[in-house]
Amino acid sequence: MFFSCFDFRLRSEIPLGELTPADDPDDARPIVEIRLDKLPELLTGAPPAVHGLQAANGEALLTVTGNARYLIREGREIVVDPLPGAAERNVRLFLLGSALGILVYQRGLLPLHANAIVVEGGAVAFTGQSGAGKSTLAAHFQRAGYPVLCDDVCVVGFDDAGVPLAWPGLPRLKLWEDAAHAFGHDPAALDRAVEGLEKFHVPIGRTADARPVPLRRLYTLARAEDGEGRILPLRGSEAMAAVMENSYRGLYLPTLGATAAHFRQCAMLLRHVEVFAATRAWGFDVFEREAAMLERHAAGAA
Repeated sequence: MFFSCFDFRLRSEIPLGELTPADDPDDARPIVEIRLDKLPELLTGAPPAVHGLQAANGEALLTVTGNARYLIREGREIVVDPLPGAAERNVRLFLLGSALGILVYQRGLLPLHANAIVVEGGAVAFTGQSGAGKSTLAAHFQRAGYPVLCDDVCVVGFDDAGVPLAWPGLPRLKLWEDAAHAFGHDPAALDRAVEGLEKFHVPIGRTADARPVPLRRLYTLARAEDGEGRILPLRGSEAMAAVMENSYRGLYLPTLGATAAHFRQCAMLLRHVEVFAATRAWGFDVFEREAAMLERHAAGAA
């Protein structure tokens, strides 16, 4: 079975129930193979590992302690070697997270640590550090009737004119237990996202449409220290820093030798995308008010 993922399809020996099946014979996207095999502890001929990653000659070996080794080859294959005692869902978590992020960089795409919704045919993305409320905000937009394009990782490609295009991602949100309850979900009926954590997969109910959407706006989310939400435009070096600092697994870029290409892509993105800093008051008691503020502003991207 094939599974839909960004600008390619996955053919996997590992069951990937988190993804949307993609068996359309007219789907011309390239195929990325995922298979199981034994892997060496070190990549021969590569510099020492940094952040658990070695890379050389189009290959990257990622070691996630207590979980698995992942060999990512030339943007077209991921070989997985689970370590003894590793939980299957955690093996999939890093496969569809860090390992897939490395493959995306190998394919020349720009992954952002963001989710995105669709507003009148264009994508609006929300980024920020873990815990900034990206997935909770995406759940709000879904309930308000906006299609959710992706959660956690927003992969951006560019058309021939340099216009950034955001691809559909994994068809689920990852919500903490309290957020899942707040949006009417029973965590007991949901799949746990991470072994040992009260975080759950919530399906977003998207169809298998694999077409990308032009990216129009990017918001960086943060907590308002004075309790008053604000949305301010970012330009120049501030906008550049916002994109670069919120690239997905950006710490891998030097090891992958992709720092310069990444800089060029971020600059290209900023030619077409408006960037804003959005701070908001914290807590579920004010969440709807603050989310509505962002919703009104994002609607202006249409």
